[in-house]
Amino acid sequence: MAYFSTQGTASGRLDLLNRIKDFLVTTVDWTLHDDQSADARPYYVLKSVGESGAEDIYLSFRIGTSSGRIEVYAYQYWDNTTQTGVNGGYSSSYTYLRASDTSDFIYWFYADLDHLFVVSKIVSTYYGHYSGSIKRFWSSAVAITQSAIVSGSAVVMPVNDASIFTPDLHYIIKDNANIERVKITAIDTASTPNTVTIEALTKDYAAGSKIGEDPQPVITGYYNMPSTFYAVNKFDGWASATGQKGRCGAAHGNLQADADPERRYNTTILFPWLVSMYGSTSYHELRGELIEIYSTGGGNVASEDTIEIGLDTYRVFSLSGGGWCAIKE
Repeated sequence: MAYFSTQGTASGRLDLLNRIKDFLVTTVDWTLHDDQSADARPYYVLKSVGESGAEDIYLSFRIGTSSGRIEVYAYQYWDNTTQTGVNGGYSSSYTYLRASDTSDFIYWFYADLDHLFVVSKIVSTYYGHYSGSIKRFWSSAVAITQSAIVSGSAVVMPVNDASIFTPDLHYIIKDNANIERVKITAIDTASTPNTVTIEALTKDYAAGSKIGEDPQPVITGYYNMPSTFYAVNKFDGWASATGQKGRCGAAHGNLQADADPERRYNTTILFPWLVSMYGSTSYHELRGELIEIYSTGGGNVASEDTIEIGLDTYRVFSLSGGGWCAIKE
């Protein structure tokens, strides 16, 4: 995994916006999918195929309508000809990163091809923002459809690899326009190409569509991450921009203060941040973890300290909302 971090000083939010774009494109190797820097509210849409090369991550970073904000929206797809997003996950009130409009402030960037985490220090308060894919608990394997598919019942779909499916289980199918949950009733791995049979398909899908357990676990967080977020889909597809709500919870059972420092060797313990979907009881689901961000007790450290664990270095912050967190450098 190619993982990068940097620290610097931004001269206002427009400067930070440009630094995010430059860092993701030049250093981390994301694609500048849409450059709207000449807009009245400048924005960039960044695209990544993830560390696996098989992900679809579209993030929009835009100067906010309210002061002190860079709005961050996630999409299933972004049309860079019409400047239109498909099936977004965001809230205009909450999914942004904190910045000063014109004053200097310190920032830290942490990213790979799957995600970006930004820490901004505004006066004496640290704010975190996470966007991108998560470390999913479900399979990342996807099959690619080999031709366009029309909606209907008992639909036979040619795919490049049917071996990743189990008959009578449900999966997600998506392209650049649609998404839905489907039940696979049969697979054929002997035919060329392989085929799967879908019980019922309500929408049409283009050739090159992806089908799998969790093909696009992309989120964009509140300004005080780790905390609440919105995803571009859930287990049964997409409902609305705020229709796939989730939250983060550290896996420490409120024992973090008991373990930092732990007295046997005076060490600091790191606990993963879990990611769950929770906006409605109809889609509660523990979906995965945040990438390279951990909760800690704070009893052994101060903000901006670094700690060493094996060959890895982590920088610690007391984040607004997220509490004490350690982020891999």
